[in-house]
Amino acid sequence: MNRSQVPVHAAGRPGRGWRDFAATQWAREAVVVPDAPPLGIGPDDAHALLVAAAASRTARPRLTTTDGQLREPGRLLPGPADADLAGYADRLAAEPRLAGDGWLLTVRDPFGDDFARWSRVRDVLAGLWRHIGRPALPVTAELAVGDRHHAADETTAPADAAALTWVIDGSLTVRVRPEHTGTEYELQARAGDLVHWPAGSRHLDHRAGRCTTLRLAVPARATSALPLVADIVTDQMRRHPRYANGQVVLPHPVPAAADGRLVPPSQLTRSADQFADTLAGSGPERALLLRWAGLRSAEGLDPAPPLRAGVRLTPHHRLLRTADIVRVGDTPDHAFWAANGHTWPAPGAGADRALAALRTARDGLTVAELARACAVPADDTRLHALLGAAYRARAVAATAPERRP
Repeated sequence: MNRSQVPVHAAGRPGRGWRDFAATQWAREAVVVPDAPPLGIGPDDAHALLVAAAASRTARPRLTTTDGQLREPGRLLPGPADADLAGYADRLAAEPRLAGDGWLLTVRDPFGDDFARWSRVRDVLAGLWRHIGRPALPVTAELAVGDRHHAADETTAPADAAALTWVIDGSLTVRVRPEHTGTEYELQARAGDLVHWPAGSRHLDHRAGRCTTLRLAVPARATSALPLVADIVTDQMRRHPRYANGQVVLPHPVPAAADGRLVPPSQLTRSADQFADTLAGSGPERALLLRWAGLRSAEGLDPAPPLRAGVRLTPHHRLLRTADIVRVGDTPDHAFWAANGHTWPAPGAGADRALAALRTARDGLTVAELARACAVPADDTRLHALLGAAYRARAVAATAPERRP
């Protein structure tokens, strides 16, 4: 369709945040929502996240121009010398290697170990889930900044996911073609707006000038669960003694009968049997439950920042719950706690009593007070391990006892 023929879709109705959006637009239409709850991530936050990603050994920023992705962007990535996003864009505008071309820098899973910024986005999502229900699968994020960049090929949201794209600064034009329809819409959004399209939609992003966005992909199809389930079952299979020495090596070439018919290798048959045995056991269901608990405690935003360093708790430390703690498990002896995307064992009836006390104490409780609630000594090692894990997951804050003269 010619660009001039693409209609501009009307923006969402302003004024009521997530409630109206969830009731009338979520998963129904491609739309710009000008009054969506603020993301809590501004240009300075985006710049800090991009600089951290460029310096990280695990993050893999992608810099793309009109000619395609640069394999070794090197010094073209943002660094400490770039004061802000504008300074970074000014530097790239004068970069001879780019020859004045438009460019786009993207980072998947941009939060790294930045818990403060991750939790802001997590809390915004929590408001939406209250109206539409929590996702059972990981919600992934992509941070992007670009200048005069126009996508060349239509793409679909990852894994048949719905898209939520906040425009942090600048303006963004998106041409969206929803699934099972030949109609295309051109969505025009500016800083502060949210762009949404349902799962299965195809889209083209256009940045006429400098623009920064954060896009969240929300899995919305049953088939989206297959990779997660496959990973969990594979991990369970690898723990079996048959696979203690590594992966199964299949013969090459594949065995064949005298008349040319292929014969299934015995290793493949044994793997199929082991797959069936694994599914018949309780391991996969238990692993899926724990994975869900972690996602539930993170409002789906995955991956969560890593655990923080622990502290040596004493009976006099005062603990205050700072996050929702999810408890899963059929019996006290097989219970787990989850918070901020992390899970850890919480066996015993004492753990349930400690959780009840933490949930109801407005001003917090000392470790000794929690021990009394659990009917255990104040130096009980299991209680200290449980509370120490909660501290590392940022589920509780710990205040050291004041020193007295």
